[in-house]
Amino acid sequence: MHDRLTTRERIIEASLTLFNEKSFAATSLSEIAKEVGIAKGNLTYYFSTKKDLAFEIERRARAQALERRNGGAAARGDWFVDAYVESIWYGLGDWWRYRFLYRDHAQYQDNLASPQGNQPMNEDIEKIHGSLLKMKRSGMMRSGFVPDLQMLARTLFMVTRFWLDHLREVERHSEFSAEDQRRGLEHHFAVLLPNLTAAARNQFEAALNRLSVGVRVGAGGGVNEQRIS
Repeated sequence: MHDRLTTRERIIEASLTLFNEKSFAATSLSEIAKEVGIAKGNLTYYFSTKKDLAFEIERRARAQALERRNGGAAARGDWFVDAYVESIWYGLGDWWRYRFLYRDHAQYQDNLASPQGNQPMNEDIEKIHGSLLKMKRSGMMRSGFVPDLQMLARTLFMVTRFWLDHLREVERHSEFSAEDQRRGLEHHFAVLLPNLTAAARNQFEAALNRLSVGVRVGAGGGVNEQRIS
């Protein structure tokens, strides 16, 4: 059983790496099997199709995000601003680690005719939209300024999500670090903060500083900078 579990995990990790690097459509089961060092027949014992692999990776990504959210700032009862900044911070890490889920969603979902479109993207946009509504109700938006919050949510998502493409295609990054996360949030803030009051802007900037320090300095006082391939 242990050997089977280990092989299954190796298949999933190899698939995630190849899907991210080459795309879902351009990766074959034979390539995945070769990367793992097993026969294709052994791979299909665990996963009959590439779609099965993609669905399992998507399931794990959702479970990981839910587990973190249940133990995160919102669950701890922290101030809303800290919870928002934390969700974007870790969302950036998820978008990098599971980037094919966003980029290639239609390839494995066969959802070109589906009215739901790219579900992972739509869910993230709606989360941002819900947070913007909360900011508005809390008096954090600038007086007299009534933005289209749905459009603002989409813009915030696009700026933040496609920061990762900039890192790969312009800065040629092959890994994703805590500094990259901070820079991504600063781009997010460049769109969000001008819509907020001065007091709210200060709160968001302070929350980012607290999170950045917390990530970089572990309990023992050493630097703990996350890097994701």
